Amino acid sequence: MLTQQTNEIEASGDGGRQPVPRRREKRPTAFMFIDSSNGGINAKPDRVVRSFVMKSARNRKPWSTRPKSPKIETSTSARPRRRSSSGSQTSDGQNQIIGCSPRLECNIYKAPWKRQSVTSLSSSRSNSVFSNYSSHWACESPVSTYTTSPCAEYDYSEDVSDFLSSRQIALSRPRNFNGRFTPFDCLAVRLDTDAKRLLHQFVEVSTPRLLPVDPHKSSEAAATDWVATCIQSPIGAPFIYAALTSSARAARLDAEVYKWRAIAEVNRILTDPTKSTDDTTIATVLMLLAMEEADLADPQRQGDERRYSKSVNEAHQNGLRTMIGQRGGLAALGENRCLQVFILFLISSPKGLFRSIVLIHAVDSPVRHSVAQSIATFKRPYAILLDRNGHIEDYTSISFQSPQSFAGVLRPFHELGIDRGLFEIISTATIFISDLTVWYEAGTSPIDAIDLQKHASLLMYRLFDWYEGSSLEHPFDQSIDQSICLATLIFMVTATEPNTISFGLRLHKAVSKLCAALEKAPILQWSNAPDLLLWVLTMGALGSSTLPKSSRPKSHAEPRISFFTEYSRAAFSDRGSSGACADLEALLAKMRAGLWIRSIFDERVKRLWVSMGMCKAEAVEIEDRSSSESEGDQVIDEESALGKSTMMRFFPADARKAGRRTGSG
Repeated sequence: MLTQQTNEIEASGDGGRQPVPRRREKRPTAFMFIDSSNGGINAKPDRVVRSFVMKSARNRKPWSTRPKSPKIETSTSARPRRRSSSGSQTSDGQNQIIGCSPRLECNIYKAPWKRQSVTSLSSSRSNSVFSNYSSHWACESPVSTYTTSPCAEYDYSEDVSDFLSSRQIALSRPRNFNGRFTPFDCLAVRLDTDAKRLLHQFVEVSTPRLLPVDPHKSSEAAATDWVATCIQSPIGAPFIYAALTSSARAARLDAEVYKWRAIAEVNRILTDPTKSTDDTTIATVLMLLAMEEADLADPQRQGDERRYSKSVNEAHQNGLRTMIGQRGGLAALGENRCLQVFILFLISSPKGLFRSIVLIHAVDSPVRHSVAQSIATFKRPYAILLDRNGHIEDYTSISFQSPQSFAGVLRPFHELGIDRGLFEIISTATIFISDLTVWYEAGTSPIDAIDLQKHASLLMYRLFDWYEGSSLEHPFDQSIDQSICLATLIFMVTATEPNTISFGLRLHKAVSKLCAALEKAPILQWSNAPDLLLWVLTMGALGSSTLPKSSRPKSHAEPRISFFTEYSRAAFSDRGSSGACADLEALLAKMRAGLWIRSIFDERVKRLWVSMGMCKAEAVEIEDRSSSESEGDQVIDEESALGKSTMMRFFPADARKAGRRTGSG
């Protein structure tokens, strides 16, 4: 059937393609040729055939995808549609596909391995990533209007992953992904076997941990579908190269060639206004930004190399901000929920908050990125998710519970007379934590995991925003309120990442500011709520317990667990709650009456209180988590904290390797 259809099309000559009858036989078509040169465009674009193709793409095994006679494509929109393709004959007689989805030759980059051997170093085949399409990229980075590389010969092969234990490339075999992926031969980039495995490795490793608030992995299907949509997009070439960059880094390969291919493809797409703000393009830049931020955590990057890494990071950040602004704000990404949440969680801007940017609910990851980086640097995010009225969505409007149901939890805050705005945020956080506890224990919630992650980030942003406003308006007379705000922020970070053991430098700023606020507040001002003071001190000590032992901030104001130990002794010396005489269960009972999640905090706090001398050791095993970080002196700056934050959330294997490498050095 394939040969017969191909012959009929070729018989039409250069004048065009003859229409094929809708029904050639009485029985259903058993096989259909797909022109994969433009993202899998159907050779017979009628409605019945399109339905057949969509069904076959999900339910049947891969078909042949040899390109044939593409036509000129039409312009793409924000949501690409099926369209005809076009080809042009190159001087050497090869077909070079032009348009929104060029078929690029992509073989895995056989870069030299460090402390490893590779069975085959051949990269000179005709379909190599270094030949035909752009062979000069094998030895130098492409000149780019988006950002350029000063040198393509840096060795980044130290980026490693623990899943590689053998001395040869050992990438897992591709899985079926339950039909969410069409065959890789239909992508905008032609992949060889090794590159396909790298791409599958990216999906397998990245999608399960995109939402830390989802230990049940209920959002894995949605995340996989989102990644699959980006990979299968007609303009998905830059996203594919960015994904290969991430996997190549984990596989100890020199990923620079993939990274610069991704940047070059982004630059090419940015020249077309119909494609420059596509969801896939935004997701690609977000990935490039996350990887560049992770590189900032590398203490070995100094001098020109570090300055250049910072300039590239700023270029990615400015580019992403511009794309979101041109798109109409994050709120315009409402149909792409995963992308929206990731942006919110991940990205912050040292230039300040652009309030004109309305964050979209479509990209959970950018939102997540934005707030997380604000916590690491205490600088306003470049984007935040607002509704049509310019307000942040309140979780109380979604939950089935009301603040009146938590009067006992909120009473200590009320008795201290904290600021009304802060009280409203904490009231909302109390409801959210109650629903989150049920979600962790039973897997049920009024909203799904993606929305839980979004509202967690929004609550943390509201706390950050209140603190920044109070520091400007009332720098001296709100130290109690600021202490509670910062402690709640540390609590929220820990509560929404249940599988994170050590937060490294991510909480350094929050803990430092909490120490400063407690020093300004006389202990007597806490007399109406001693249990709340114990909770604040516990959160501060919990945040400082995961800081590097020998971290040396530039301000020389080192937040150490000893500060909270001494403060607790001074505060509770006359109450029998210090000096190893307090009952452990009695202290836990006080904490459980407030903002608390037993499954996350009980065991951690037991070890913490023993190390602080607040209760007897008994059978509690003390674990010093701060030792997981570097033992040498480390100067903490904003870039290092930012890079460490991104690395630990998205490249945990790199973070562990970097810690071992720095410690051994």
